[in-house]
Amino acid sequence: MLQPAEASRRRHVRLPVLLPASGWMTNPQSARVQGTVRNVSAGGILAEFPTEMPPGRSVRVVLNSRQGLVEVEGRVVWVRGVGLGIHHGIAFPEPKNRQFALDLFLAEHR
Repeated sequence: MLQPAEASRRRHVRLPVLLPASGWMTNPQSARVQGTVRNVSAGGILAEFPTEMPPGRSVRVVLNSRQGLVEVEGRVVWVRGVGLGIHHGIAFPEPKNRQFALDLFLAEHR
């Protein structure tokens, strides 16, 4: 659960999703790993992968949504180990429009 101070720092509403995804670092290039995107916003995503992609690295992630494949790029801003997976906070270089996150959320909840 977000603490009040942490929630007030958020610039974009995060929407819960559960989307299969694959991701890889782009500089330096790494192998593609399978994982899950757990939330999405106009500013970024929360992706869970079995291996750590260090903060500061550029990444590409392909989300497998009901709308089809959606490829995004971003930068890892934080990493936390959780159970068997590793959560990665990935920020987009420029925010998407608000409809981006809403469309993914609504497609998953129909």
